[in-house]
Amino acid sequence: MSTFRRSAQSLGLLSCISFLTPHSATRADDRYFTYTYEPKVLAAGAAEFEQWTTLRAGKENGVYSRWDLRSEFEFGLTDRLTTALYLNFRSTHFDSADDALDEDEFEFKGISSEWKYKLFDPTADPVGFLLYGELTTSFDELELEEKLVLGKNFDRLILAFNANSEQEWEFEEEKTESELVVEFTAGAALKVTDRFSVGVELREKNVFPDMEELEHAAFFAGPAIHYSTEKWWATLTFLPQIVALKGSTGDSVNLDEFERAEFRLLVGIHL
Repeated sequence: MSTFRRSAQSLGLLSCISFLTPHSATRADDRYFTYTYEPKVLAAGAAEFEQWTTLRAGKENGVYSRWDLRSEFEFGLTDRLTTALYLNFRSTHFDSADDALDEDEFEFKGISSEWKYKLFDPTADPVGFLLYGELTTSFDELELEEKLVLGKNFDRLILAFNANSEQEWEFEEEKTESELVVEFTAGAALKVTDRFSVGVELREKNVFPDMEELEHAAFFAGPAIHYSTEKWWATLTFLPQIVALKGSTGDSVNLDEFERAEFRLLVGIHL
């Protein structure tokens, strides 16, 4: 009888310890940044839905705002390979300073196919490394995007760096317009608790019209906030333009090609 009593007491003690010990709410596929990817993928057979909402606001003249909306379904094919499908939409509002142009437009911006392959893990290996490719088409436009993704996860510190190349073609009746964008992003986040983290994102973007000479370049930086639960997570970044590196329109910023500030919210739901 005493043996049974001791076993029951031990089982009760272990249950209490398990209940009182904080469990991590963060899954390996949560994103701590919204512009900078981390070198990680979904587990084989896992699925996730993500909703992207990006607001770009502020131009040289008038009142300008643009909402980019992306709905993503992501699926883990293997423990190293993940694919995703996006539906893309855009809503644009512009009132020129002289009232010569008043634009309100909502449009479908095509379908995207995304592929991510993880070569090295950011936690188990000295440096995480991932290859990224994305194809977007809206029938009259074609876009290719490639990324090299690096990152490292420490105990409560997450670091990531991306080198991105993006080629765009717009097919018109008489000619085809093209553009090359080269972009570098970086992020650092500190996990304050198992559910909540704060960080910063840096972004340097370069635009080459007709894929020739560099005409526009700017540097952005701002805070990133992440919160997660067992079922869903959300990350918000505020990214103001800090300085124009090429094509300044005054006040040391480029409001011709870029906006004064961007806000991006990602919400992920584990399926």
